[in-house]
Amino acid sequence: MKVAILTDNFREDMGGGTRIVIDLARGLKERGHEVLVITGQSLDGSAVGLSVLKLPSLKFPFYEKAEMVFPTTTLLSRIREFEPDVIHFHEPFTAGMVALILAKVTKKKVIGSVYIDPKHLSQYGLRIDRGGLAKALVGFMSRQSDATVFISEYQRRTYRRFLSGRSLIKVIYPGIPDLFFREVSEPPDRRVVTVCRLAPEKNLKFALKVIAEVQRRVDVEYVIVGDGPERERLERYARKVAAEVRFLGRVSREDLPWVYRRASLFFLPSKVETFGLVFAEAMASGLPVVALSKGAAPEVIGDAGILCSERVEEVAEAVVKVLKDGGLREELSEKARRRATLFNMNRFIDEHEDLYRKVINI
Repeated sequence: MKVAILTDNFREDMGGGTRIVIDLARGLKERGHEVLVITGQSLDGSAVGLSVLKLPSLKFPFYEKAEMVFPTTTLLSRIREFEPDVIHFHEPFTAGMVALILAKVTKKKVIGSVYIDPKHLSQYGLRIDRGGLAKALVGFMSRQSDATVFISEYQRRTYRRFLSGRSLIKVIYPGIPDLFFREVSEPPDRRVVTVCRLAPEKNLKFALKVIAEVQRRVDVEYVIVGDGPERERLERYARKVAAEVRFLGRVSREDLPWVYRRASLFFLPSKVETFGLVFAEAMASGLPVVALSKGAAPEVIGDAGILCSERVEEVAEAVVKVLKDGGLREELSEKARRRATLFNMNRFIDEHEDLYRKVINI
């Protein structure tokens, strides 16, 4: 098959949603499909080995490093030359709008994937909006598409009443690369790790309050991996609440398994994860998880961790319990590895291939 992938951003540093797009493009190419990635001007090593068309783009004013792409006459001629079987856009923003126009003009099938939580969008720019704008936008794009893909049942339910009954709606869980599943014989350090973009929606001030309480009870190292617009504020806040934290900055995905395997617990109190790729990566590496019972976290984590309400005392107690009880930690670690197999990469690519065939009737 020939698949044209349209996305405003195609860089690993943009977070889990963009990493899913990268995994899909590379996975399809490895299966022998022809893939054309159409994206903005900024690229990293993720694009190496792929056919890429860079469109003119502007920086999105409310989200650090994000871009918005715009169509050109070159785009239409390139699409006609490529002759895709299906056009697949990711997120209902400018790349999605461009994809819909291309599909109408070229009479090609079009599929849209959605990663964002509507409340996430309301934290940037239009702060008076409570998610209504994102829901309306996703509903509009779904009605114009032949199929819409969500990455969790939680996310599908969130948008359900805005979707058209005429288009195909599919939930496809993201895939975890095999490098996260390797066995490790070394015992972990007494370390709690958080991996995420350092941004408001990740609820990291709450995490620091929890860790400050944990460190008053047990001797444990806390490591935050990632970068983003909130880093300096979080460093100041850690000092304010007396939490001892190592900010490692951004770590390449290839090196992340080593970060996970030296820890004894993964902790992320985000409230707006539509899947939570880092949950699944940590679980594949054998890490028990402590998270909030919000968003898609319960769906992804299952029995491989402890889910809490957003109360510092409750979450701190859960973290301390896992750190102190070696038997519990071992039990949760084994459950984490087993559950993570649900999110393997082959299944992720298989389900996309099946969807493409269904949409184009082959």
